This record gives sequence, structure tokens and C-alpha cells, in this order.
Amino acid sequence: MPFKFPAISFRHLFAGLSLIGALQAACVPVAHSPEAAPPRGHLLIVGGGDTPPDVQARFVALAGGAGRARIAVFPMASQHGDEEAGEVAAELRALGAEAEIINLSRDDAGEAEVARRLETLSGFWFCGGDQARLAQVLRATPALAAIQRQYHAGAIVGGTSAGAAVMSSTMLVGSRYAGDAAGEARIARGAVEIEEGFGFLPGTIVDQHFLRRARYNRLLSAVLERPGLLGVGIDEGAAILVRPDRRWEVLGESYVKVFDARRAQVTAAGETYVGSSDITLHLLPSRSVYDPASGRTVLPQG
Repeated sequence: MPFKFPAISFRHLFAGLSLIGALQAACVPVAHSPEAAPPRGHLLIVGGGDTPPDVQARFVALAGGAGRARIAVFPMASQHGDEEAGEVAAELRALGAEAEIINLSRDDAGEAEVARRLETLSGFWFCGGDQARLAQVLRATPALAAIQRQYHAGAIVGGTSAGAAVMSSTMLVGSRYAGDAAGEARIARGAVEIEEGFGFLPGTIVDQHFLRRARYNRLLSAVLERPGLLGVGIDEGAAILVRPDRRWEVLGESYVKVFDARRAQVTAAGETYVGSSDITLHLLPSRSVYDPASGRTVLPQG
């Protein structure tokens, strides 16, 4: 005998379909969207070099503090990243955190069990190396979505060097004139290589080792091609702490430079030379607080 559906009103049918849709949506791993409610977590973005001890201590404190912080250290940006990751994990443990090295492949990052494991942690640290390599492992995976959800819920996400570059939605990978001493000094359209980043810091493009490696023109080229983005150049030993109020606090022992061309005039795309007027430059020493929404800065006093 063929199966017959029981009689049901359209009102009950609609309610049932709505409930199913809501349950399905709840089961899909969704990355944090800048249009959603503001995240309750922090970002700690270091420009490379040695991370100052007080910056590491701040990271552990914001991950829950000694005895409570549970931190993943990711070495995937480098083929030989386990040594750096081991040093970082040891330093975090010395501060009272529970730190483990989690070295994921692309296949690992797609596993639901890995995502569930990451959702038990309160801090995530991305080591240095090649940001493109790191992005290839984690971008658009359940593992990254789990980290984004934890950040939205209150966890801290940090990284240095390549681990800093991946934080923005638009990720600066390198210069197209690498190895060409004259080319490195060019400000030009198409001068930089761009890929999609992790999107923790939307509306920006981050460059690292900034003053030490004189990357002004590289970041300027990127910003003038995309004037809606803030260019954030973080030097070695310096860091920005992105707070839940969306303001940036500068930490460490050097400077952060911000290029703001959001209200600038920029030459049209077809012009031979790229040019601009009214770009705002912010030079932010340690203990500065910068509001990217208004462009206002509070500099340290005394």
C-alpha cells in the first residue's frame, strides 16, 4: 500500500518548514561577517621580529589568564615552522597558559572533529612564514569558521609576520617587482600581489616588518588601488590590539603607520602614473589609541 501523508494545514506546514530551515541554518558553519553583531573578542597583530614579553602577557591575559587560557599555536605558514611554534608554545606555557601546537593540513581543516576541538579553545596564534601558504590551508574551511566563531564569542586571535598579514580581508602577499631594486621603489597599479585573507580585520590591508624593510611604497601602491581600505604598516616589535569597541591600541617597542586614502583624490585607473592628494598618514607610537571609523587618534601623554 503506498504511503499517504497525513492531513496537515498550511499553517502547520509553514511552521514546520520554518523550523527545519532554522535548524539547518544553525548547523552550517558560518564565518563571522562584519555586518553581524560586533565580535566580543580581541585581535593582537604583531609586525614580526621578537614579540615583546608584555605583548605576549597581554595575549595570555585576554585568553583567560594563567590557569585558564587554552591556546592553539599554528605553524602552517612555514614548512619548517615547528621550531618557532615550539618556542612560542613554551613561552605561553611559562605565562601559565595551556598551549598546544596544531599543525593542520588542508584535509585536516575540513574535518568536523577538528572544528569541534578548536571551539574548546580561548586563544589562537598564527606563526610567521608565508601568508599565502597559511591561507591555502585554512581559507574557507570549517576550521577557520570555528576560529571566527570563537573570536566572535570572546576569544583572542593573534599572529606575527605572515600571521599578521592574513588578518585582513584583502591580504598583501608580496611585490611583483621582488628582486628588482628599482622596482621595489615603484608606486604603481599592479605592483603588489593580493589574495583573500581571513577577514578578522575588514576594511584594511596589513603589511608587516614595515619600517625595518622599508615597505612604504608597497603598501601605498596597494592602498591607492583600493582607496576604501586602510593601509596598516606594523613594524617589527610593534603590535595593534583590536578591542571589542573596534579601536586599536598600539603595543610594543616600535611604530604603526596607517595610510588613509578614503577621502583622497586618486588618479583614474587608465592614467600612466598613479597619484593622489589628501592621503592622511598616522604615525602611532606605543600606547596610542586609534579609531578607524573616525580617523581620530589619542597619542600617549608623558
